[in-house]
Amino acid sequence: MVERQLVVVTGVPGTGKTTVSTLLAAELHAEHIELTRLVKDGGLSQGWDQGRATTIADMRALRHAILNIVASTSGDVVIDGHYSPEVAPRNNTSLTVVLRRAPWVLREELKARGYSTRKVRENVEAELLGTCLTDALTAQDPVKVLEIDTTSGDPEDSVRLIMAALDGEVEPTHGEVDWMSHPETEALLREL
Repeated sequence: MVERQLVVVTGVPGTGKTTVSTLLAAELHAEHIELTRLVKDGGLSQGWDQGRATTIADMRALRHAILNIVASTSGDVVIDGHYSPEVAPRNNTSLTVVLRRAPWVLREELKARGYSTRKVRENVEAELLGTCLTDALTAQDPVKVLEIDTTSGDPEDSVRLIMAALDGEVEPTHGEVDWMSHPETEALLREL
């Protein structure tokens, strides 16, 4: 394993980002930065999006804060958030992990969390389209992007796969998750 690791974990809400990141940070003895919390606690917001019921992150201020945290930390860092690939320093990132979950399972998870119909639909559509994967491939080095389907595995399985990628035991791969070929997708699209 490389001396110091910077791991970025992304995915739409409900894919397991924070759970996996917390376990990974414990395994690496790393600092865990949850971007949603950092934005709120650090005053790195540009306001509130009433329609989406969410805080609007000040991306410029957030990038600056992340650079400062990474520069001041001598150990490993795990950054967790759906826009983490956009704020993590590309040259320092060891691995970008994109967590995916079957959209029909994701929909039920988000409904159970009490998300609005609009927010459920937007996140399910983003998962169907692979928006977080596209963002990761654009903002980070594509050869360091690992896509993991979390639909049926447990978070510990994801952490083991991430650790194997960091240790060089497996190559990061992406582009293998295709929700459009599943019969459940057709029914889901009719309901959205």
